[in-house]
Amino acid sequence: MVGAGLGVWKLMRGVRQLELHRLILALIIFCLLSMAFLAYYVSNSPKIKEAPPLPFSDCGGGGGMSPGASTGAAGEGPGIQRAPLFLPQRQGRLRQVKAVDHSRTEPVVLVFVESIYSQLGQEIVAILESSRFHYRTEIAPGKGDMPTLTEHNRGRYTLIIYENVLKYVNLDAWNRDLLDKYCAEYGVGVIGFFKANENSLLSAQLKGFPLFLHSHLGLRDYRINPNAPLLYITKPNQVEQGSLPGDDWTIFQSNHSTYEPVLLASTKSSEALTHFGPSPLRALHATVVQDLGLHDGIQRVLFGNNLNYWLHKLVFVDSIAYLTGKRLCLSLDRHILVDVDDIFVGKEGTRMKVSDVEALLNTQNKLRALVPNFTFNLGFSGKFYHTGTDEEDRGDDMLLQHRMDFWWFPHMWSHMQPHLFHNVSVLAEQMRLNKIFAQEHGIPTDMGYAVAPHHSGVYPVHSQLYEAWKSVWGIKVTSTEEYPHLRPARYRRGFIHNGIQVSPEATCIAVMFPLVNLSPH
Repeated sequence: MVGAGLGVWKLMRGVRQLELHRLILALIIFCLLSMAFLAYYVSNSPKIKEAPPLPFSDCGGGGGMSPGASTGAAGEGPGIQRAPLFLPQRQGRLRQVKAVDHSRTEPVVLVFVESIYSQLGQEIVAILESSRFHYRTEIAPGKGDMPTLTEHNRGRYTLIIYENVLKYVNLDAWNRDLLDKYCAEYGVGVIGFFKANENSLLSAQLKGFPLFLHSHLGLRDYRINPNAPLLYITKPNQVEQGSLPGDDWTIFQSNHSTYEPVLLASTKSSEALTHFGPSPLRALHATVVQDLGLHDGIQRVLFGNNLNYWLHKLVFVDSIAYLTGKRLCLSLDRHILVDVDDIFVGKEGTRMKVSDVEALLNTQNKLRALVPNFTFNLGFSGKFYHTGTDEEDRGDDMLLQHRMDFWWFPHMWSHMQPHLFHNVSVLAEQMRLNKIFAQEHGIPTDMGYAVAPHHSGVYPVHSQLYEAWKSVWGIKVTSTEEYPHLRPARYRRGFIHNGIQVSPEATCIAVMFPLVNLSPH
């Protein structure tokens, strides 16, 4: 009897262990399926971002042409379309680009990306966010459905951007026809990028276009076509001498007058490239082209690389402005305040010398040739005056000799962080010491502007700092890089607290001490 009971108990125990193993296995399978579903959902779901409102600016005046307008060369009458600069002219019947009415679309950019993690896609989004442009991202469809483009007889998007232009030209016939009809009907332009990889052909024709691509090239001596209609912020002043980074550049070649070069460069190779025909050595080749819409009624801008090179970012912003009829553009006005913090602060061997002060003055004079009345804004902590070597002390004296050549702002007497002071009277006393130092040395401090060391107490708000600033200095404006978050910098915003305006700040570390802060006041 006991043996039978023991057998039943062992059987039940085995069943329980088996059930436990099955339960664990089922949980593992469920977790794997959940992760797979989540990955699919994330990679296929659209990302919608609404940008904060853009300050009012006049983007319509000067500096560009209206979309669809032709530019005549010297000696030509108005309205005559010239042939591209980089290829021989071919005569032929061309379509007229109809007038574009951008008011029929919402001021939103539709961005087709390879994936939500792709580098170029993130760079495109970063520029749109920095410019406060509204956008929507979609995973570029191959044969899938195109997102809804219209609603109540209005276009939902005023511009289409393809991270990979091949995804655009290789769309299935239905989606391609749908997208092209939308662009032609609503006057919507297209921006596309082609970045060569190990699978890219050396030479190929862009499907459906009278345009040839030549890839995997090393280029040098970048220059801007001064006649490119889209130029707005970008100014074609000089040649960027030297080799361009990488050997994966793509150039565009066509004999159709719809294509206008925007950026041009020479090849690095000392031998002429045979597939370019009899063109001379060091001929200029287009790396960015503007399609004027004379081929199919749709205007486009095509890049033969990504946005890593700085000049491409400028042309990209100009392309957005041009293709949207200046609905999405940046103002040509810029207000820049360059703060040089921690004057007189620093250990021996790290402080400013006479040569450094001279360099600061020379740089200021050079910048004034570009920016009228440009003046460095120096933040001082008086406690550390004459605490360096003899050579550095002479640098302090030279700064004061040229004190009227600079602007000045208080930066706390002993460079203490204000949030460490919980007594407003003690904090105000520290500020008074700095004010007495300024008065004794004739430093002008009537700007109503201050910066706290390390931006301490500005955000999160330390109310004692704001009270002391107003009572001692009469401060009206400060800056911080901390609101609402330090990173990414493009998300920084301003705010007002206790009557003091707080401006968002961009920060860069100079080659030498101290810090140079760029505050867009």
